Amino acid sequence: MTVPTARLFFRFLFLSLFLAPLCPSHVTSQARPPETISRDVCIIGGGASGVYTAMRLRQQNISVVVIEAKGRLGGHTNTYIDPGSGTPIDFGVALFQDSSETVDFFAQLNVSLSRSMPVGGILQRIDFRTGESVAPNPGNASEALARYTAVLQRHPYLAEGWNLPDDIPEDLLMSFGQLAKKYDLGPVMETISLYTQGVRSWLDYPAVYLLKFMSLDLVTSLRQGFLQASGHGSSELYQAALRLLGGDVLLRSVVVAASRTGDEGQGQGQGQGHELTVQTEDEQVVTVQAALTILAVPPKGPVLEGFDLDAHEATLFGHFLNGHYYVGLVRVPHYPSGLQLLNRGAHTPYGLPRLPCTFSVAATAVPDIVTVSYVSEEPRSAEEVQQAVGEDILRVLGRERQDDEEPRFVAFADHSPFEMSVSREAIEGRFYDRLNGLQGHRNTFYVGATWEYPGSSPIWRAVDRLLPAIIRRLEGFQGR
Repeated sequence: MTVPTARLFFRFLFLSLFLAPLCPSHVTSQARPPETISRDVCIIGGGASGVYTAMRLRQQNISVVVIEAKGRLGGHTNTYIDPGSGTPIDFGVALFQDSSETVDFFAQLNVSLSRSMPVGGILQRIDFRTGESVAPNPGNASEALARYTAVLQRHPYLAEGWNLPDDIPEDLLMSFGQLAKKYDLGPVMETISLYTQGVRSWLDYPAVYLLKFMSLDLVTSLRQGFLQASGHGSSELYQAALRLLGGDVLLRSVVVAASRTGDEGQGQGQGQGHELTVQTEDEQVVTVQAALTILAVPPKGPVLEGFDLDAHEATLFGHFLNGHYYVGLVRVPHYPSGLQLLNRGAHTPYGLPRLPCTFSVAATAVPDIVTVSYVSEEPRSAEEVQQAVGEDILRVLGRERQDDEEPRFVAFADHSPFEMSVSREAIEGRFYDRLNGLQGHRNTFYVGATWEYPGSSPIWRAVDRLLPAIIRRLEGFQGR
C-alpha cells in the first residue's frame, strides 16, 4: 500500500476520538420533568456508548433514562454549521469504520452514509515553536506499516475489550518507544501520531494502548476507506436519536447523589434497587429509581462526585491517568486553501511535538475556517488553549498580530479526560481483570472507551457483547 496522502491524514484526524457536538440544533428545550422517574435502567452519559446502549435496550422493551450533563447528545462528536453557507464541519468524530454496527445504527436512525476515500492536499511539517520546516521521517512508510500490522496480528485478542493473556507478552508491556525501535517503525510514526492525538507523551506509554488505539481495523480502514454521514454532519445521528428517545433523556443534568443497593438476584422490580438524585439546569431535583445503572462516561473527575463509590471501585478508578485534548474551529482571514499544517519537533524523537502544543491546523470546506487540535498532559483552560493556538497560527503563517488578521475561534470543545490508561505495573498486576470484574458489581455496568478504546464502531460492538449480561441481570429481578 502507498502512504496515505496528506489530506487523508487530516480528514481522518479525529476518527478514533469519540471526539461532543457543538451544533446549536442539539440544544433542545424540554418539558419540565416529573419529580420521580422510574425506569429499568439509568444510563449516565449521552455520548456514543450511552446513546447506543439506550437504543439497543429500548429495542428489547427495556425502559431507560439517559442523564447527560451537556445540552445535546453525542459525546465527542462536534459539528459546526457555517451560518453563511450552511456547510456542516465535523471537528470531532468525522469518520466511522465500515462495520455492521455502524451501518445498522445509522439505518435505525434513518441517517444516510457515504464512503470517504483518500484525497490530496498540501501538507507542511513545521515546528510550531520555532517556525522551522521539518523533514518527514526517513524510510519506507508502507513497509513500516506492514511491520506494525504484523505486530497487531500476533495479538488478535486486542480487538475486543481488555482480555489479556495470563502471561502478558513483553511487546505489550514495553513502552511504545521501545516497540517502535524494536520493529523499526520510524517511517510510520507520523501516521500513528495522527490517530493517537490526546494520548499524552505516548512514547513512554505501555505499547498495548497504542496497539489498541491504532488497531488492526483502523489500519484496514486506511486501505479501504471509511464511512461518513452524508447529510448534515456526524451530529445528525445524535439529533435523530434525541428525537426518538424524547422524554427518556434529561439534558443539562448531573447526578449529585446516588444509592446503589443490591447485587445479582437482589433487585425488586422496576424502580427499585438504585436511587439517583439528579439536578437539572434549572436547579430542579429529580429522583431516578432504576434496577440497574450504566456508566457511559470515563470514570474520573466530576462525574464521580455524586456517585456512591465503594472502596473497591474507588481504588480501581484511582489508578487511571489521562490526557487533555481540545479541538475547535478557527476563522483565519486569508488562510491558504487546502493547506494542512502539522506540528513536528525539529529535534525530537520521530519528530513528535513536545507537549503541551497545538498539534495540527487544517483547512476545511469553508474558506478561512480551519480545524485545530491541542494536546496537554495537564488540564488547561479554554482561554489558555485558544490564546496558545492563536499565537501558533500567527507564528507559523509569519504574520504580525493585527485586528483584521486575528484568528478567532468559532467553535471549541474540551474532550478531557481523554484516553484512560494505567501504569505497566498495574497492567502486570492484572488491573484489567479486576476492572472487567466490575461489570455487574452493585448492579452497575460500564460501557465506553475506557472498556474498549476510542472509536465509535468498536465501542458499539462492545455494547452488543455486554448486552446479554445486562438483560440476564434484569430478568433475574422480581417483576420482570
